[in-house]
Formats: sequence, C-alpha cells, structure tokens
Amino acid sequence: MSSHNVMFYSLIFTVSDLTVTTLLYLHSCKKQSVLEDVMHFDIFHSLLDIWGMSLLRSCILLWAMKGVQINHIQGSSRLKSSVATMMLLCYLIVIYTMIKLLLFCEEEKLQLDPWFWSLMGWTWVSSAVTLSLWRELGHVDQDGPGVYCKLSAKQEVDQENKTEQEAQSKLSSGATIGKILSYCKADAGYLTLASVFLLLCSLGESFSPYYSGQVIDGIIGKKSLKQFSSAIVTLSAIAVMTAFSAGVRSGLFTFISSRLNIRICNNLFRSLMVQEIGFFDENHTGDIISRLTSDTEVLSGVISENVPYFLQILVKAVCSTAIMFSLSWRLSLVAFMGFPVILLVSRVYGTYYKKLSKEVQSAIAKANSTAEETISAIKTVRSFANEETEASVYAEKLEQVQSLHKKEAFANIYYIWSNEITQLVLQISTLYYGGYLVVTGQMDSGHLISFIIYEVLLGECVQSFGHMYGGLMKGIGTAEKVFELIDRKPKMVNNGTLAPEHVEGKVEFRNVTFAYPTRPSENVLKNLSLTLVPGKVTALVGPSGSGKTSCANILLNFYPVQEGEVLLDGQPISMYDYKYLHNKISIVSQEPVLFTGSIQNNISYGLNSVPLELIVSAAEKANAHTFITELQGGYNTETGEKGTQLSGGQKQRVAIARSLIRNPTVLILDEATSALDAETEHVIQLAMTSNLENHTVLIIAHRLSTVEKSHNIIVLDKGNVVQQGSHTALMEEGGLYAQLVQHQISGAKPASEEINHSRPEKEVNNYSAMDECSISNSDGQL
Repeated sequence: MSSHNVMFYSLIFTVSDLTVTTLLYLHSCKKQSVLEDVMHFDIFHSLLDIWGMSLLRSCILLWAMKGVQINHIQGSSRLKSSVATMMLLCYLIVIYTMIKLLLFCEEEKLQLDPWFWSLMGWTWVSSAVTLSLWRELGHVDQDGPGVYCKLSAKQEVDQENKTEQEAQSKLSSGATIGKILSYCKADAGYLTLASVFLLLCSLGESFSPYYSGQVIDGIIGKKSLKQFSSAIVTLSAIAVMTAFSAGVRSGLFTFISSRLNIRICNNLFRSLMVQEIGFFDENHTGDIISRLTSDTEVLSGVISENVPYFLQILVKAVCSTAIMFSLSWRLSLVAFMGFPVILLVSRVYGTYYKKLSKEVQSAIAKANSTAEETISAIKTVRSFANEETEASVYAEKLEQVQSLHKKEAFANIYYIWSNEITQLVLQISTLYYGGYLVVTGQMDSGHLISFIIYEVLLGECVQSFGHMYGGLMKGIGTAEKVFELIDRKPKMVNNGTLAPEHVEGKVEFRNVTFAYPTRPSENVLKNLSLTLVPGKVTALVGPSGSGKTSCANILLNFYPVQEGEVLLDGQPISMYDYKYLHNKISIVSQEPVLFTGSIQNNISYGLNSVPLELIVSAAEKANAHTFITELQGGYNTETGEKGTQLSGGQKQRVAIARSLIRNPTVLILDEATSALDAETEHVIQLAMTSNLENHTVLIIAHRLSTVEKSHNIIVLDKGNVVQQGSHTALMEEGGLYAQLVQHQISGAKPASEEINHSRPEKEVNNYSAMDECSISNSDGQL
C-alpha cells in the first residue's frame, strides 16, 4: 500500500472513529446530559471513559501520521519497531472495555440497550483497525512527493529488498510446514488415522474436567449418590478411551516420522549427488553431513512431536473455551483477559527462538565440520603434534554454540516468568469473581470447580503452546535449510544426450579460459589450446599451479569453462550423455579414494555384474594381482574407510585397475604412479601402452621416468602452453622443460648462465622456488 493511501485511510478512520463513538456515546447516556456526565462521572454508570478511549486512539494515529510526514524514513522505522507496544496498548483498551461490561452487567442487571452493545463492539473493532493502520504506517512505500523525504536509489533498493525478505520470512513458516506435510502424502492413510485418534484423545482430555467437577459437586454440593456414580462411570469411560487413543496416536506419529525421515534423507542425498563439483568446493563436508543427519532428524520430529502436539493443544483449547463460556460467559471474560498477553509473549519468543535456532544449527554445523576435518586427517595432525591446537579450535566452536544456548536459556527464563505471573493474576481474579458469582447465586459450585479446572487446563495449553512453538520454529528453521539443499538446482546441468557407438578419443582444448567457482577472479587457464591424439600418450608437465590438474577436471566436465570449449571427437563434452562420457573417460588421481568394501567391489565400482575374470585381468594389468592374492581374503579383502587398510602404492594399483576394467577411450593419469616403485611403474606403463590403437592417454606427472617416453609432452606455465614436443626435441630446445629435467638429474639449481640463455632472469627466479620443491629423493620430480 502506498504512503498516500495509508495516510488517507488513517485520516478517514480517525474522523470516523471519533464520530461513531461520539454518536453511540450520546445515545447511550440519554438519562443525563454530557455536562452532567463529566461533572458527576461514575465508572459504574458512565460511558465517558469509553469515549475517551476513542480520543486516545485518534491522538495516537494523528501523532503517528505526523511523525511519518515529518521524517518519512525514521518515522516509519520507529512505528515498525513499536508494533508490539501498540499491540499491548490496544489490548489494554479492549480489556478495559471488558471490565466496563462486567461492571455494567452487575449494576444494570443485563438491562442494557443495543446502543451500549454497539459501543462496546465498535471499541473492540476500532482498536483492531488502529493496530492494523499502525502496522501499515510502518511499511509505507517511498512514492510520495513533496513533504516526503526522497531516498537514494541504493536506499530504495535496500528497503525494497528488506521488505521482500520480511514478507518472505512471514510466508516461509507456513510454506515450510506445508512442504513437510507434502512429503507425508505417501502416509496419508496413517496420518488420517493418527489424526482421528489425536482428536479422540483431545476430546477425552477436554471433557474430563467437566465430569470431575460433577463428581466433586455430587459429593460436596448436591450430596447425590446417583450424580456421583454416574459422573464416575462416565469419567472412567473417558479415561480408558483417552489412554487407548493416546497410545495409538503416539505410535502412529512415531512411525510416520521414521518414514518421513528416511524419505527426506533419500531426497536430500539424491539432490546432493546431482550438484556441481563447485558446490562441494564451497561447502564443508561437515556442514553437509550435519544437514543429512541431525537436521533431518529435527525436521522429522516436527511431524512426530510438534505438529501433533500443536493440534492436540488447539483442540483442547477450543473445547475448553467453548465449555467455559457455556458455564459462565462473565467468568470467561475475566479468565481470558490475560491470555492475549501470553500469546503476544509467545509470539515474540517464538520469532526470536526461530532466529536463534538457525544460528545454533549453523554453529553446530561449523563445529561438526571442524571435528570431521580434524578426525579425517588425524595422521597429519599427529605428525605435526598439533592435537592441542585442534582441540582449542574445536573448543572455540563449542564456546560459540554455548553462547547461543545461553541466549536461549535467558529467553526461556523471561518467557516462563511472564507466563507464570500472568497466569497467577488470572487465577486469583477468576477465584475472586467466581466466588462472588456463587455467593450471589449466579453460578453453581460444581460449575465453578469445573471452570477452575478448565482454566488450569487452558493455562497449561497456552504455556505448552510457547514451548511447542519454540520447538516448532526450531524445526522449521532447520527444515528451511534442508529444503534449501533439496530444492537447490545445480548451476551446471549435465543434460547432454550424445552417445555415439564409437569414439575415437581425439580431445581438443580450443582457447579455453577457466577459473574455479570459489575463485572466479583468478584464471587458472588462459586462452589455452592443445590437442590429445588417439593412439598417443600425451604428458602435461609444469610447475605447481600451472593448470595441469585443471585440464583434467574440465575434460571430465566437472566445471564449466568461462571461454572457449573442450571437444571430444569434434563435439563439446557438454553435449555427451553424462554416464556415457564417464564410461569413455576415466581418471586415476594421485590420492585415489577407495570405498569401504572389498577390493573386488572397488575395482568394479560403478559397473553391474562384472565377472571375476575381468576384475582379475584388470588387476594383472595394474600389477595388483600378486599382492591381492597374498592377502588373507584375496579379492574379498576389506579396504577399510577410504582404503586405510592398504598402503599408498596398493591403493594406486587398485585405482588403476578400477580405470582399466572400463576399457576407457581416454585415460587420465594424474600422478597415478607417484607412490609406486620404478619396477612396478614400468610394468604398469607397459600394460597401459601396449595397445594404444583405440586409446588416448593423458599423463600428468613430475617424474622424468613417467613422461620421457610420451609421444608428446606439453609444458604449461601459468595456464599457458609454453613448449610442446617430444622429450628429445624439448631438451634440444631448452627452456622451462630442460630446466625442470636438469633439476631432477642434478638435484641442484642450474647455473645462471644456462638459465639466462633460455629464459629471462626474472622469469627463471619466479620458478626456482617451485622447481626446487618438486625434487624427489629418488627420481626427482618434473
């Protein structure tokens, strides 16, 4: 709503409020003049104070409009921040009119004319409208010219975004609950049955106080054995039905919750499996695991605990309210005066708790991420004797969690205080006024006892609502994060359909410029062009950080390129079917990951129904068959988590066998033999290069022994191709490749004179430190 409209409606309502209230007041005080009413004001007979409430509302709205007109930005902001205060003020006006109604009922003996009831009703309605206009004045748009302060373009955008976020936040809770329930469609039958038993249980608990009052009244008030016995029988039947319904309800909701948890976990894991690799670079593994385990557990608890508990409280509250008004509408007005205060406090508490629960879940996820990272790298931590530092870092994360839990504790303390004090005041007021009604013969003693029990029951419902609402908001806050991952669309979609019967294996990088998603401003590859020829072995060498592994990553279609394209047989790799592409291109990395399971399952990973003969053949080519057969379990030997039961060289050989069994058209070896001895490496190279007719091999390595026999060696430097050719040709040419080879052979820095002949001094100095880091103890590294 625009600021002009809000101001106009507020002004019209202010005039209408004063006019209508004045007319109703004048018709209600026919027996005396207004002047006499002012001079001889009597709270039990005069309605002048009710008219004064209208004047107070009008002054408040006029003051608010003036504040917004003088200072549009700060005025609206102040009104928005004081909504809770205004809500309390309007509520006090309503409470005062209720007290006025009770006073008049006692004096006038219910002989009240329609004008009086109209004035009471108009006061309640106008108080609600005043609060609504106050809210609107705190959310006006910036479209008013003249006296309105103009905002800068940036301020307008910021305020629009803030308003949009607030609106989204208001809708998110309901939408999240709706989404949770939508995941329960498969359990609609169970959910309906559970709801029926929940309703029966709630009705039983709602009618128990009434018959308890009848029992007490039959014993003490009426002294009637018939009434006492009848009430006891009915109460016993209700108790049995309630107990049975409660048990079935609890079991059904727990069963539904477990099914929902499994369903959510499956959907979340499937969503994670289709995300782009860049997503896992940006998010810690611990955070993702926290979403998949603890967060989904909290989410499913919304169905098993919060939602049924909320429905149960709602049914009990509605039934209790209806019965209380049927027992005594006057006493009900007194009893209900304080409940809006409790609801208001619960709302503020729930909103704050929802925000706080999100922060708690994030802090816990960070702590879990730290623990997961440290434990997974415990050997590295131990080798550097850094246990104490890691423990301190984890303790700092837990301190942040504890700090947030402390805020939760204090918020809970204030919430309990406000609820308990309000309920105490209500109970004392109800006892006093109820006793008055019984003494004056306007209410039975049995009904008063039932009413008091219902008031206690309703108070427990309201108090439980606060705890339930906090838990519900915690579950919703957690669910929003889980659904955010489930609904997340990958930024890189593998929707190619190309799957030809035959692939030659020609790979072309055409003017490729590439940067990782986590560092979009740093180009790792810069206008790079190279070709991998089928039937040939091509080696990529260069200093660390030159872009060798990045070439393998984009060839596997892990990341999109910023410019240029990568082609396989003349077609962009993104055009190929995802599974087809990864059956034709296989990689063995320097630190291969093996999965928990047998060696046989790891070699045949991703394939269906692979004969043992093919697994053995692949293992023989990878020179792994001998050590596998020497193990106690042979090919059924468990590798342990991430292959921890095998040595580094054994893991590499199993990983090579895993690639060779697929008979890939393009084979990428990224430091795949770095953990092998020279003899084993030689055997594996012979096996991989013995039949190159239908294969393209890309080797990324530092070892001279690995790359010197390659048909083509490509030297990368800062994301560019600086040299290309065979080992002999590159040695004759000199340059960076010759320098790296000299480092390996001599184990020392080349003479400056030799370096200056091939490369500028500044350029050489840039690489000397990196090159020296590449020297190995045996072969050296290239």
